[in-house]
Amino acid sequence: MKYIAYGSNMSREQMAYRCPDARLLGTGYICGARLEFYLHATVEKTGNEQDQVPVAVWEISPQDERRLDMYEGVPAYYIKEEWPVLMSDDSETVGMIYLMKQIRHSSPRDEYYEGIAGAYRMLGLESRISTVLQPALERSRKRSPADAAGSCHGRQDSQ
Repeated sequence: MKYIAYGSNMSREQMAYRCPDARLLGTGYICGARLEFYLHATVEKTGNEQDQVPVAVWEISPQDERRLDMYEGVPAYYIKEEWPVLMSDDSETVGMIYLMKQIRHSSPRDEYYEGIAGAYRMLGLESRISTVLQPALERSRKRSPADAAGSCHGRQDSQ
């Protein structure tokens, strides 16, 4: 099965730990969507085809999918859908994606954000850090009540 990763699961190291059978197929973009942080990452449709979220597309086994479902808290925290991806080689594919169901108005932990930024770098997506990743962080900080009060980004979770 094809799995579309846009957050910490873009990292080869994270996927090796979480999904030992996973094989990276390549990178691509979800068009008409925007990356958001509600403590953790999610994507939201915008309807504007100019909005693009960089992704890693993995081939995963049924066992990997079960592990990811547990890790992602399906169906309480994230839900699963099938979404299209425009691959970097201009081909198109469809894969399973996790979308946040339980919204928390908190910014991500620094380690979580830096892990995603590191994955962007390793996958050759470094230019998208300033156009996709940083703006998503800034939007999360603006809507986070804890950030507005000047506390530690509302971090209440170890992930």
